[in-house]
Amino acid sequence: MGIGETLSGVGVKLPEGLGTNAGGVIQALVFLLILGLIAGGVAYYFSRKKQFNKKVHIFEEVSGQVIPVGTDTAKEIVLPNTSIRAFFLKKRKVFLPRPSIQTGTGNYWFFIRDDSEWMNIRPSNLNKELTELGFHYDHTDMRMANASLKKLIEKNYKKLNWIKEYAPYIAMGILLVFLGLAIFLGTFQANKAVSALSDTAKTNQEVASSLNSILVNTDRICAGSGIREVG
Repeated sequence: MGIGETLSGVGVKLPEGLGTNAGGVIQALVFLLILGLIAGGVAYYFSRKKQFNKKVHIFEEVSGQVIPVGTDTAKEIVLPNTSIRAFFLKKRKVFLPRPSIQTGTGNYWFFIRDDSEWMNIRPSNLNKELTELGFHYDHTDMRMANASLKKLIEKNYKKLNWIKEYAPYIAMGILLVFLGLAIFLGTFQANKAVSALSDTAKTNQEVASSLNSILVNTDRICAGSGIREVG
């Protein structure tokens, strides 16, 4: 019995010809590991897609006009040991304070000012409006908030979050390794047991055949010598 028959007995169907002999054990193991990696990759893709469920539209002023310069997806995070929430943009790898103005469900607009400051807005030319109104906006609070946020991210998020983020995939990888080893060892021992039983059956058959030959020869000798059973 090969690994193909063993796995078929528990509902796992391998490609035809795979795992039907001792050499096929390694092939079956590789097949299962590849299958597990594919399943893990699909799970990782959908998990990441589910996390980055905020859509960010980015605008800048070009030649005096506000135009869209790109879109991104973001996920909302909570900094460990704090109640501070922030957005992490997938493509630009930028951390931003959690915006409060939505332009739709899960949609946010950001305007990048001339000084590279990100502002959560509704669509309008803020530079032009502020100039026309004669406003002189004090950016001190926003810049201090951004500086504090960056320090908190470096201290509480980047150093620890990768373990939390990738823990399920690390555990899945370890599980696949142990599963592969268990299947390999179990199949190896099963093949040894089947081989031993086969050898024993063959030996018993040879012994029975020899005994039968001896009995037949003995009967012939007795018949030729004239010896008859008295009864």
